[in-house]
Amino acid sequence: MASLISKLGSAVGLTSSTPNVDNDQLPPADCVVSDCTACPNPCDDHRPYPHMEIDTETPLLGSMKPYGRHIMISTGQTDWASHIEDDKGTLAAELNVIVNDQFKQDWRNFITNTSMFTQYSTIPNAHDVIILPDNILVTDVTPDRAQAFYDEFLNQPLPASPNEPLKVSESMKVQKNPYASMILICSHKKRDRRCGVVAPILAAEFDNVLREKDISEDDVAIFMVSHVGGHKFAGNIICYIHEGRTGIWYGRVNTCHCKPIIEETMCEGKVIKDLYRGAMSHSFVQSKSDRVKW
Repeated sequence: MASLISKLGSAVGLTSSTPNVDNDQLPPADCVVSDCTACPNPCDDHRPYPHMEIDTETPLLGSMKPYGRHIMISTGQTDWASHIEDDKGTLAAELNVIVNDQFKQDWRNFITNTSMFTQYSTIPNAHDVIILPDNILVTDVTPDRAQAFYDEFLNQPLPASPNEPLKVSESMKVQKNPYASMILICSHKKRDRRCGVVAPILAAEFDNVLREKDISEDDVAIFMVSHVGGHKFAGNIICYIHEGRTGIWYGRVNTCHCKPIIEETMCEGKVIKDLYRGAMSHSFVQSKSDRVKW
């Protein structure tokens, strides 16, 4: 993935005085924040969405909740119960109960189901789970192991550097996240029709762009995810770059934006100003010495 990232330039357009946004959600002084220069409106080259009510007036910046960790559960599905935390007996439901009962951290654990298939787990009814910014994949995670999973991986300090050794677990296996970067698209139709409708259209367009540029799934993986908030801003996506240490949220994404997102965000590390909702906590606070070597 290092070959897909180039040096960042000077920031414009966002300031620390923006309301309801933590300072570490704002791009740093050495991050380009560029206006979207995608297709004209209307566009004849990209598939349009069917008519839906999309909020085009509310400011996007600050429209997502800050969080310190993202827990991504493999389900092999693209839609889920309206509230995954109420889907009894599932790993998502069990984890949500534990997180709410035992919340002690200074950060929020953000839990989503994903379309990722379970590939590495070796026991029945187990899930692969990616944890960011730890950038690890934990296997053999079952609902009855939710407490052990929480204790060993979530009730721990956030990683201080990207070079921390892998955690060791007695019951679950741990490996490095196999995906250098990821695009997550909210597809939760049972929660809100809008994201369910636009997600497969966006996924197809992102796939087309990646194929045109000969970028493999190992470099940029595309997954559907459950509710991330802000369905009125569909399409909603999260871009994870820098080995999962930087999480950039976009809203009002349409098919015309897919190519700029791949070129500017996934390949260049730039933030597209007009689409930017916020970021995973600490995404932009690493010192220059801790950044990827350009």
